[in-house]
Amino acid sequence: MGKREERFVRSLIAGATLDAAAENAGLSNERARRFLESVARFAGAVGAEMEFGSPSGGTAAAPYEELVLHTDGASLGNPGPAGAGGVLETPDGETVEEFHEHLGKATNNVAEYEAVRIGLGKARDYGARRVRVYMDSELVANQLRGRYKIKHPGLLDAYLRVEQLMRDFDEISFETIPREENGRADRLAQTGARRGRP
Repeated sequence: MGKREERFVRSLIAGATLDAAAENAGLSNERARRFLESVARFAGAVGAEMEFGSPSGGTAAAPYEELVLHTDGASLGNPGPAGAGGVLETPDGETVEEFHEHLGKATNNVAEYEAVRIGLGKARDYGARRVRVYMDSELVANQLRGRYKIKHPGLLDAYLRVEQLMRDFDEISFETIPREENGRADRLAQTGARRGRP
């Protein structure tokens, strides 16, 4: 449980309404409701009897202490129509979620960063405290590990968005893998990029 979730629970215990507790903790109402659903499921409560269902009607995220994230970014033109893709898995290799998003016009490196940002946001929503991130971009991985300086100003904003998310985890690592071992994330990123092609 993160610090914001802890503040949220304490506010509820103190008698605050769901909306007020979420606002006090700095959580969106949707994330607060998903958190409550995941806690109810984890504790074995009957979620169907509770009155804080997901607005989207989807299944609530289950809590995971540790997740593995494979990410990739693609740009058709560099810069050009860009996409981010990734796969969230348990440490045992069970797929938790696949994702892809169209990013508009961007470079490949920005798309790589955005894939990490989106994936970390999803890992956080699943309650993960530790995440291992695998990607085939040596540049982005080493910048996130602090080994390479960020010389291109266009990458600084992308880096800062990821760096802010990194603070929500107890432990996070970034590893590079060969492109052929990152095929699922690559295909998802390409799907996201193609969604914006005229």
